[in-house]
Amino acid sequence: MSFNPQVCDFIRRHVLRAISSNRAPGMHFAGYFLGFTPRRYQTGGVEFTVEAAPHCTAANGVVNRAALLFAADMTLAAANRVFLDPNVRTATLMIRVEFTGEPARGTLEASGRGNGFSPHTALPESVCAGRIVCGGREVMRMSGTWVSPPAPKGVITRGLPWEGGEDGAQLPLLKKRDLDAAEKEVIRRVEKAMRVAKNGDLLASLWNPVVKRTAQGASGRLPVGMHVGNRVGHVQGGLLLNAALATAEAAVPEHPVLTGASAWYISPGQGKVINAKSTILQSGRNIAVVRTELFNAGRKLVLEVVSNHAVGVRDAS
Repeated sequence: MSFNPQVCDFIRRHVLRAISSNRAPGMHFAGYFLGFTPRRYQTGGVEFTVEAAPHCTAANGVVNRAALLFAADMTLAAANRVFLDPNVRTATLMIRVEFTGEPARGTLEASGRGNGFSPHTALPESVCAGRIVCGGREVMRMSGTWVSPPAPKGVITRGLPWEGGEDGAQLPLLKKRDLDAAEKEVIRRVEKAMRVAKNGDLLASLWNPVVKRTAQGASGRLPVGMHVGNRVGHVQGGLLLNAALATAEAAVPEHPVLTGASAWYISPGQGKVINAKSTILQSGRNIAVVRTELFNAGRKLVLEVVSNHAVGVRDAS
C-alpha cells in the first residue's frame, strides 16, 4: 500500500462522508468525494473549486486528470444550467479540452460561462467555455455544447446544492452497518484502489479503466457503479472522457504528452461495464492522433473521442 495509516484514515472518512451525502438527491458520490465546491453561480459565470488533497492527488501533489475532467464537465454544465429550472436534467452533447502542459499542482479552480439556450433547434442547445487553473497556473481550457433532455423514465431529478437543492453534506454520517449493497461496493473498490495505487494516485486506480495494448491501438474496461455514476445512474461525463483518454494514451506510449481531445456523447454510459477501443489514426515522429470509442455491454456506442498526443521536449532532444 502506497498510503500511510493517516492518509488511509483520511480517505476512508472522505468516502463514508461522500456515500452518506450521496443519499440526498441532486449531487452524486464523485462530486461529494472530490469536494466540488461552488464559489460563484450566476448567469454571468460560474466558479468551482476542488482542494488538492491525498484523495485526488498523486504523491507529487499533482491533481489526477480524472478530477480535472470531472470538474470541466461539471463546470461547463453549471454554466448552462444557470439558465434553467434547477430540477431539470441536462446532458453533454460534445466537449473539447486543451491541456497547456502546466502541472495541476495546487487548489483546482474551474470557471465557465454560457450564453443560454438557442431557440433555433427543436431540443435547445447551449454552448459554453471555461478554463481550469491550479496554483495560479492555467492547466486546461474547455468548451462544449449541452442540451436539456427529459429524465429517464421513472427518474426524478432534483437541483444541485448550489441551485437550492438539498445539500447532502448536511446529512448524518452513516455507519458501515447502514450501507446498502451499492454503497458497500464503493467501499470495496476504494479499499482495493488504496492497496494497488502507484505513486499515491488513488484516482488512477479507482477511476481509470484497465487497459492493454492491441494490434490496432489499445482496449480498456471500466466497471460501472456508484463510484463513477451521475445522479441518474449513468457514468458521469467527465469520467467517461477520462476512461477514453486513459485508453488512448496506452495506444501511443511513445507520445506521452496529451495535448487535447474532442468528444461526442452518443448515448448514456450504463450497464455493468464500459468497454473502450482506441485506434491509432496517425503516429509520426512528434505527433500522434488516436480515435477512441466507448461502448456499453450491449455494444451500443456511448462516446467517440479524437485525441492528440505529442512527444515531450526532452523526449525529442
